[in-house]
Amino acid sequence: MEPVSTCKLFGAVRAVSGICNAVPLIHGPRGCAYHIGYLLTARGGKRIRVLSTELTESDVVFGAADKLKKAIIDADRTLKPELIAVMSSCATSIIGEDIGRAAEEVKGEIDSKIITISAGGFESNQGEGYLEVMMTLIESIAADAKPSDEPSINIIGEFRGGPDLNHIVDTLGRMGVSVNCVLTSGSTVGDIEGIASAHLNYSFCDVSGIGPCRFLEEEFGIPFIHHPIPLGFSNTLRFYEVILEHLSIDYTLQDEVSEYAEERDRLRSELEGVRVGIVSGPTRAVALAGFVTELGMKPAVVAMDMIGEYTLENLSGTGVRSEVLVGADLSELEDALIRNEPEVILGGVAETRFSESLGAPLIDVMHGSALTAGFRGACVTGGRILEAVKSRSY
Repeated sequence: MEPVSTCKLFGAVRAVSGICNAVPLIHGPRGCAYHIGYLLTARGGKRIRVLSTELTESDVVFGAADKLKKAIIDADRTLKPELIAVMSSCATSIIGEDIGRAAEEVKGEIDSKIITISAGGFESNQGEGYLEVMMTLIESIAADAKPSDEPSINIIGEFRGGPDLNHIVDTLGRMGVSVNCVLTSGSTVGDIEGIASAHLNYSFCDVSGIGPCRFLEEEFGIPFIHHPIPLGFSNTLRFYEVILEHLSIDYTLQDEVSEYAEERDRLRSELEGVRVGIVSGPTRAVALAGFVTELGMKPAVVAMDMIGEYTLENLSGTGVRSEVLVGADLSELEDALIRNEPEVILGGVAETRFSESLGAPLIDVMHGSALTAGFRGACVTGGRILEAVKSRSY
């Protein structure tokens, strides 16, 4: 009764909102746009613009294709975006409003590129929303292209920008690897058009990234890797190793490792035996489980809102033997945390209620402003855990 995941529309809006100069336009009541925009702005640390046709009761009963067409034209002329992504909502999906036809009828009157996404919240979860947006973008915008002269990769299924993505891109750049396109965080329409020029795709989302990677491999011959993501010391090392190996780049990683080895060892000596509750999406949950394990901590429970094709296999590879929950509602999650008694919780703001009731400090590793990726992010996150554990003991 208390779900831990959200709807397809949320995922679709989040995926589009990461694209530079793109706007999501929801064909539905105003609340869908307001609440999704509010939450994404609060969690991402920057304004997220979400447009709405603001349907009334009469619109839902009789249809509002003309209102949608006017909203598309107004958005194009007022905001001048490179891309408008028209999305249905629960209301318009139920009445069968043909958003594709409406978009097609005004395509000649606008300068923006336009795509349409069936995104009724009841259709699926947020993962399906991410996936459908990425597949639609690739199928409708990507063009055949020759491989770039310099080694380059695409990062697929990354919707978190900010310090994490900047750190990864900068570090890869020092190694001689350019990031051709990030689908979708920070990408431009031009980046998506040229996505086929990369030499390698790397999926950052086990739920929504694998499908686009497979499509790009089949259509353009670009191979892909899906594990691990660079969260934690060992995961980060392996992430860079597999990319460098695939691209045949001779780069010594030892200097990168040595810079943070002393701090890693210090954290391990002070955190050994600490019990940790992990509440996250599947790909980050697997990475976090490996990270806390390598620092000698014990994952007490690993809770994921959903899983992808490789999630459980990758989690098994971390050696974690804790209780694992998939798609459990909030009451079940709370019961599991009470049973397993973590000393600290790694999650997001939604886990505040558990932190307060259990007296276990919450480390928010989900906020867009937090640095969690790479060797530096591992030091920052490990330091935050240590600080929380010490504060709990006072």
